[in-house]
Amino acid sequence: MSFAIFNESFYLENYADVREAVASGLFSSGLQHFQQFGVVEGRTLISPSFDEATYLARNADVAEAVRVGLFRSGLQHFIVFGEAEGRSGTPAAGPDPVNFFNEKAYLTNNLDVSEAVRLGKLKSGLEHYQKFGQFEGRTGYFNASSASDVITAFGSKTQIYGVAISSVVGDINSATYDVRITSKGDGEIDTLVGSSGSDQFVVGVGRTTSSTATNSYQSFYLNSKDIGTNDYALIRNFEKGKDTIVLGGTPNQFTLVPNGFGGDYLIYTASNSNLGKQNDLVAVIEGNPDLALLNPSDAVKSGFTLLG
Repeated sequence: MSFAIFNESFYLENYADVREAVASGLFSSGLQHFQQFGVVEGRTLISPSFDEATYLARNADVAEAVRVGLFRSGLQHFIVFGEAEGRSGTPAAGPDPVNFFNEKAYLTNNLDVSEAVRLGKLKSGLEHYQKFGQFEGRTGYFNASSASDVITAFGSKTQIYGVAISSVVGDINSATYDVRITSKGDGEIDTLVGSSGSDQFVVGVGRTTSSTATNSYQSFYLNSKDIGTNDYALIRNFEKGKDTIVLGGTPNQFTLVPNGFGGDYLIYTASNSNLGKQNDLVAVIEGNPDLALLNPSDAVKSGFTLLG
């Protein structure tokens, strides 16, 4: 059973009664309401990445099971069985990737584009990236919100963040970053979907270019109250030899587990980690790729772990 597809903001936008219940403190989140009541009530507006009618149209057996009362909805089947079976409820048009594009980060790292937008030659950095930048090898920055999201990237070179960020600044070698985050993934299960190009899945950040403090790196998804499965990044479309994963913290602070549950590759904080919560699930990589450590020689100074 997986609730990875759940989008907090989308659910609350579509169900005003739940939004009011959360605001009044009856529920800690929309996800809590959905897990306890919404799914059995037949509520299906939980994500722009799932369409009830599409799912039932694609899966006649599920439609029949819903008709005879075995499931309250196609969505309930998808959560309990369908996702693990490889079924999809994504609308024909798919979730719009441009919703996750970080305009500020793109303009900050492409001053020529920023100037063209200022002069009115382009409407936005997104317009440039769609028409030119993605084909020129420029990095597209994609990030989500402080809720659970499905983030889909596109382009020949991308960085994908499941958390909310305001900006990203790369150095001249794109080796270190000054990343301004506005959430840490607490209580989120985010799905990071890679493009056909070279993707960097960011589930933590190293030290900023202006800091040397040992605690200036940040690992995401470390606020679970159980064994660590309340928040993590689910990474899809990872391609060995093309893509990388960035963790906030040095290599000895993480435990890598090939062939974990579901046969996927799992990343936990180590039992001796000082990142916050120990033995906490940080990321699940579908397909169980054979990951290798790609860290620079100054891993301790840089404060991040790079896998690929």
